[in-house]
Parts: sequence; structure tokens; C-alpha cells
Amino acid sequence: MDSFRTSGSQLLITLVILLPALLCCKTSTEYKIDIYFDKESQDSLLVNMVTYIGRKPRTADFETRHDPVHRRFYILQANEFKFHYYHVSPDSIHYYYLIRPARSTTGNLRGVGGRFKIRQDLSLYEFEELFNTPVLPEEELITRGRSLFMEMIYSGNVDKYLENKDYIEWPDERLKYDKIKNEWRYDVIQ
Repeated sequence: MDSFRTSGSQLLITLVILLPALLCCKTSTEYKIDIYFDKESQDSLLVNMVTYIGRKPRTADFETRHDPVHRRFYILQANEFKFHYYHVSPDSIHYYYLIRPARSTTGNLRGVGGRFKIRQDLSLYEFEELFNTPVLPEEELITRGRSLFMEMIYSGNVDKYLENKDYIEWPDERLKYDKIKNEWRYDVIQ
């Protein structure tokens, strides 16, 4: 009987120690792009996303930025972007959170999140950026980004964070996302 209690106690102690470690492992891989795409496909997908999110070439506008002549420009730019959280919903909506370069006197990184749908050839449609974070240190972008990402995939938006400037820099009362031009603009009427 004593050996049963001892082994039961040891089992309980083992579970108490291992359970958090197992949960941690699941959480750390749960929203990784590796679940959905191999490395080559990830690279292609990121370049396709940067075509929407990144700087446009000087000679491009919202209509011509996807022209093949600009592909090399986006390939070079994609090296500065990093997938952090990624999820595909049961209705095939792809949600993303990237850490991207920023131009600011307070730092050089910000987070960006949104959604899109994808074709067999990895081209994107119904692309939408939902938010940009303020410029922050990378560790803060990762932790705040997870909260924003979870809200985005569970509710389809980040509305409850919109007034919190520690989490979202835009959209704000002036700057909105234009779903036709796929860019942030001051002249969007909603």
C-alpha cells in the first residue's frame, strides 16, 4: 500500500512538472507558419505579402505594384520581414502577424496583422491589413502581437484594442486601410 502511495505521489509530481512543459511546447508551435508551408513556399508567400505591405517601388502605384517587373524589389525587401504568428481558419482565411521594418526615431521594428485568402499558386486575394503596432522592441512586439493575433483570429477584428495606443498605432481616427488600393490612407471613407 505504501508503494502505491509513493508511486501515486511520484506520478502526480511528474505531471505537475511535465504538464506546463507540454503545454508550452504546444503553444510555441501552434501558430507557426511551418505547420502550413515548407520553407520555399513560405519565402514565396512572404514576398507576395510584402507586395501588399512593404514599400512600393517609386515607379509603381497601387495598380502596378504587382507587375512582374517589380518582383525583385519585393524579394530584397522581404528579407527584413519575419513571420511570427500564422493561422488558417476552417473557412480558409489566412491570418498573419509579421514583424516588419519601421522608419522611426524611436526604433526600427513594428508589428502588422491582417488576413487574406490564397490561391493554389500562393497568390493572394481579399488581402487586408487590420492593424499596425507602434514601434517597439522586438520582445514587446512578440508578446503584444500574440494578444492582438489571438483577438483577431477569435473575433475577426481587433476592435477592443483600437483605442489602446500601446498596442495599435493605426488604424486611428485619421488613418484607415483602403481595401481597394490595399494601403493605409487618410482619405478613406468608411
